[in-house]
Amino acid sequence: MTKARTDAVLREVAMTALEGDRVVHLQPVVRHSRVPKPPKRRRPRSRILPHGGRRPQPSAGVRMRAWLTGFLAWLTAPLDFLGDLLLMPFRGLLWLCRSKEKRRREKRLGGGWDSAAGGLGIAVYVWGDRVLAVGERRVSLLYVGEHEAEIAWSAPREQLAGVELAVWDTHNEQQATLRWHFRDGSWCDVMAQGAGWKSLVDALPVR
Repeated sequence: MTKARTDAVLREVAMTALEGDRVVHLQPVVRHSRVPKPPKRRRPRSRILPHGGRRPQPSAGVRMRAWLTGFLAWLTAPLDFLGDLLLMPFRGLLWLCRSKEKRRREKRLGGGWDSAAGGLGIAVYVWGDRVLAVGERRVSLLYVGEHEAEIAWSAPREQLAGVELAVWDTHNEQQATLRWHFRDGSWCDVMAQGAGWKSLVDALPVR
């Protein structure tokens, strides 16, 4: 998503989709790679994103390379299994010795799929442009197509307990992991993209 599109077009299509809830901040986001995948039956489909928001099928060449990679992985699987077997006691000991704070940091989704954070985690699991819109009344995740946007998930501002910058993840001026906390005790990590993520944190309660 280009900056020109973000500044010139995005606010207009977002305002149309949000039906009058004045936009305080718009932030392009993507799914965090370590957030669990939602069950297939609950994965969203978009009306406006290409392929319904599903990842497009790769070309024949890409599929062939993937098959060869999988075949090589199958050939070396016994060696990997033996290595994992030898390391298992040490990994188990490290897992048991984790601090409470480390366990909290490693859990990218808390509260389950039926929680407020679970709804956000499901909605962000698509292929295409996604934007978190902070309005005066609601926080919404929008799917952005060529000429319009649609609301994929929304919650009243009162349900949002705060946003936490995941300082344990790598972050810079252009991207950061933001952990969204909700009043029901749930949370979900989302990757914010673009320099505006600092303004997003300023626009919301901070944990």
